[in-house]
Amino acid sequence: MAPTTVHRPSKSKLSRENGSLRPPRNVRGVARYYFLYEHLSGALNDGTIHAGGALPSEPDLATRYKLSRTTVRRALARLEEEGRIVRHQGRGTYARQSYKPPALHLNLQDFFKELPALASRTASSVLRFEIGPTPPALRELQPQLAPHALIVQRLHRFRGTPFALSTAYVPERIGERVPREAFDQSSLLTVLDQLGRRTTKTEYTTTAVAADVVAAKRLNVQLGAPLLRNRAVLFSAGGVQAVVDSVCRPDRFNIRAALERSPLRNSRSQWRLKRS
Repeated sequence: MAPTTVHRPSKSKLSRENGSLRPPRNVRGVARYYFLYEHLSGALNDGTIHAGGALPSEPDLATRYKLSRTTVRRALARLEEEGRIVRHQGRGTYARQSYKPPALHLNLQDFFKELPALASRTASSVLRFEIGPTPPALRELQPQLAPHALIVQRLHRFRGTPFALSTAYVPERIGERVPREAFDQSSLLTVLDQLGRRTTKTEYTTTAVAADVVAAKRLNVQLGAPLLRNRAVLFSAGGVQAVVDSVCRPDRFNIRAALERSPLRNSRSQWRLKRS
């Protein structure tokens, strides 16, 4: 008689018990804390817990989601730090009214015109400044890039909260002329202009990626969380002079574009970016 195959549900998936979600049994520590944080965050975002509404008590959350009180407190503490809930001793925990995280908006049609204003409203810190090998994937996309480049990684903040992590790759022959302090107050575009390497064309692409270990730590998001990736390739008359990869939190940074065409019904004019 052939053996019977029993199909068991994967432990990696969220399971339901008595109508409520609970984390998989093989997940511990930070993963469990993030599980509850994300679940409550989603309930606050979609209105399941409305503004001013009460959240379940710590004992209720611990029992419902099979978590320790310490794990529950960590999740609630993060929501409180973000200004999304308010906790009253002896009275309970409540959703704040109309919470919206601070966000930045950049209009694509005025991209370079808006960059100086954007820089004046944000702060950045240099995390990495060194000559190193150019990633093979970038060289495949842009064969003009040199084998080695000046790698400049910066963390960008708005109102004290990180929203973007950018990494610039500048060919070694150009980058070796750039002092580290040049990036304390200036953008890469300005630094290149000051070197006499005037940028005459850029190619800009936007995609979605999952947060890796570095991005998750720097942007304070969960490993694998969706991020907005912006890649800018800067050209001068001599060819590619830099590639800048930026990963951004979509809840704190977005890019907008306005398109227009002639209002005349018989017009054959094409859609184009609307200039402000």
